[in-house]
Amino acid sequence: MKKFKLKHISMIALVSAVMMVSGCQPGGANQPKQEEITVWSFTDEAGYAIGKFEEKYPDIKVNFVNIPGNFYITKLKSALQTTSKAPDVFMIENANIRELIDVPYLENLSEAPYNANELIPEQYAFVQANEKDSEGNIRAIGYQGTPGGIYYRRDLAKEYLGTDDPEKVAPQIDTWEKIFEIGERVAQQSGNKVHALANWNAISNSYDGIPWVKDGNLVIDPTYMKVLDLVREARQRHVLAELDDGSAGYAASMQKGQVMFYPGATWALQYTFKANAPDTEGLWGLAPGPTAFSAGGTYIAMYSKSDKKDLAWKFIEFYNFDHDFLSGLAKEQDYFTSNMVVNDQLAGSVSSAYLGGQKHFEFFSEAAKQVPVYERTKYDSIINNDIFKNVLQLYLNNDIQTQEEAVKRIKRDVKLRFPELEVD
Repeated sequence: MKKFKLKHISMIALVSAVMMVSGCQPGGANQPKQEEITVWSFTDEAGYAIGKFEEKYPDIKVNFVNIPGNFYITKLKSALQTTSKAPDVFMIENANIRELIDVPYLENLSEAPYNANELIPEQYAFVQANEKDSEGNIRAIGYQGTPGGIYYRRDLAKEYLGTDDPEKVAPQIDTWEKIFEIGERVAQQSGNKVHALANWNAISNSYDGIPWVKDGNLVIDPTYMKVLDLVREARQRHVLAELDDGSAGYAASMQKGQVMFYPGATWALQYTFKANAPDTEGLWGLAPGPTAFSAGGTYIAMYSKSDKKDLAWKFIEFYNFDHDFLSGLAKEQDYFTSNMVVNDQLAGSVSSAYLGGQKHFEFFSEAAKQVPVYERTKYDSIINNDIFKNVLQLYLNNDIQTQEEAVKRIKRDVKLRFPELEVD
C-alpha cells in the first residue's frame, strides 16, 4: 500500500511538471507565453506607441521605465555598462545623440537582420544625418520630425497686419528686418503692451544645429556672428517682450495675446501652446519665417548586449516604419513623425482646430524638406547652450562690446572645457 501511494504521488508530480512546462495550467491552455523587453525613456510619450505595439504583438510585453529629469543620461550610461541592469531599448534626446552614437553599447542596425539602411530613406534627410556613427553605421533611429515655423496669434495678425491668412502673413515675416519693423510699430501702437517676439531665444533658436567642431577643430560659423548682431538689434529696437522661456510670464503671454510671433518646432503645438494657452483654440496660425530650422528630436536605440534583440528590433521597426501605426499616431496624438512617406499621405487631410483649421501637416511636411542637413558633433550641445548663449547674453548686455571680444571669449571657454580640441 505504501508502495502504491509513492507511485501515485510520483505520477501527480510528473503530470504537474508537464503542465507547467507546456503552459497547460487551468485557464491558460490558449494563452500564448509572453516574452518581455524593457524600454527606457526620459518622457512618457512612448506610452501610446507601447499600447499599440502590445495590441499588434500580444505575445510581447513591454516594461516601460520613464526617468524624467537631467539624470536620465547619467543613469542610462551607468546601466549600459552594467549588463544586468541595461534596457533592451532606450530613447536618446537630440542634444545627446552625438555623445552616445559611437559608444559600443549601441547595436549596429545597418547589419543583418535589421538592414536599417533600406528603411531610413523614408525619413527626412536632417534626421538621417544623425542616425549614423563616425563609420557610417546606423546606431539609432529618429522617430520624431521636428521642423519649425512661426506660430502667430491670428487676432493680433488681423489687427496689425490686416490679415490672419497664413499665405498672406508669410511674405510679411520672411526676414528679421520685416519682423523688427512690425515689432517697432506694434509696440508703439499698443502702448508697449504687445511685442513681436518673446525673447532673444526666438532668434537664436532659429539657427539651431550648425556644428561647432570639424575634424577636431573649433569652427565658428559666420551665422553665429549674425545672430549676435540680430539679438542686440532686436533689443535696441524694443521688439522683445523680455520673457524667459518657461516662465509664468512667457506662458501668460500666449494666453493673453501679448506676443505676436513664436518660432517653434512641431512638438511646440502640443507641449508649449496647448499646454500654456488651452483656452486660445482657433487663435493661432503657422507661417514660415526668415529661416528653415529644426529643434529637438528623439532617437531610439538597441542595447548591443541585449539577449532579446529580435523583440527589440520589432519594437524599433514598429515605432519608425509601421505606416498604420504612424498614421494613427499622427491623427490621434497630433504627432508629426520623421516618416515623410506617412506625413505626405496625411498632409492634405490632417488639420488642427487649435490652429484655426490650418493643415499643419501640410505645412510641416514642406518645412521638413527645407531644413538644413547638419551632422552634429558631441560637442555642439554644450558649446551652443552653455558657452555661446552665455557669450550672447554678455554681448546683449554690452558686457562684451564687439564681435572680436565675443570670439575670443568663445575660444577661451571652449579651450577650458574641451582641451582636446584645436582652437586657433
